[in-house]
Amino acid sequence: MNKGTGAAEIEVPATLPVMVLGGVTLFPNTLLPLFIFEQRYKAMLENALGTDRLLAIAQPLRENEERLCPVAGVGLIRACVKKEDGSSHLILQGLERVRFTGWPQLVPFRVAAVERVGLLEEESAEARQERLVHLRVILERDGLLLPQEMREHLSRIDDPDALTDIAASALLKDPVKRQTILAEASNVHRQELLLRFLREEHS
Repeated sequence: MNKGTGAAEIEVPATLPVMVLGGVTLFPNTLLPLFIFEQRYKAMLENALGTDRLLAIAQPLRENEERLCPVAGVGLIRACVKKEDGSSHLILQGLERVRFTGWPQLVPFRVAAVERVGLLEEESAEARQERLVHLRVILERDGLLLPQEMREHLSRIDDPDALTDIAASALLKDPVKRQTILAEASNVHRQELLLRFLREEHS
C-alpha cells in the first residue's frame, strides 16, 4: 500500500503495531500529539523508530480494549522526544485508513494484519471540485465560531477529502461520530456524514 506525501512515497506494510486510545481518532492529513508512558507502548515506540516509524491508532469498542473498532488511522512518527524516565512525546502525521484483518501478535504489544480502506466511487475532477466548494460554503456559512487562524487554514485546502478529514478531526467532539467518518469507505458519504454531524453538534 502506497501513500503519497509530497515528493516521497511511503509504503504502508501488511502488518502494523496498534496503539489503543479511547476517544482518539487519527485522520489522514492531520497531526496528533501523544505522550507515551506505558511499558507496552514504550516497546512499541522503540520498535517503530527502529523500522518504518509507522503505527496505527485504534479506538476500543468497549473500555476493556478486548475488542477494537475495525478501522484505524495509520500514523508516521514525525517527531519524538524521549525523557529520562523513558516516556516520550511524539507527533504522528496521519497517512491513511486501514482495516484490521488479523492479529499475528498480541504481546508485548498488538500487531495487526491490515488492508487499506478502499474508495467505492470514481469521481470526475468537476465533481470533486463541486464537493470542495460545497463543503467550504457550509463551513463558512454555518461559521461554527471557528478561530480566524483555523478558518484561514481550511480555506487553503484544495482537496475535498483532506478538508473532510481535517474538519472532522478539528470540529467534531463525539468520538463515535469521528470513528464513523473514519470507517466510511466512500468519500462522498464521508463528507455527507461530516455535514450531518456538524449540524447535530452545533444546532
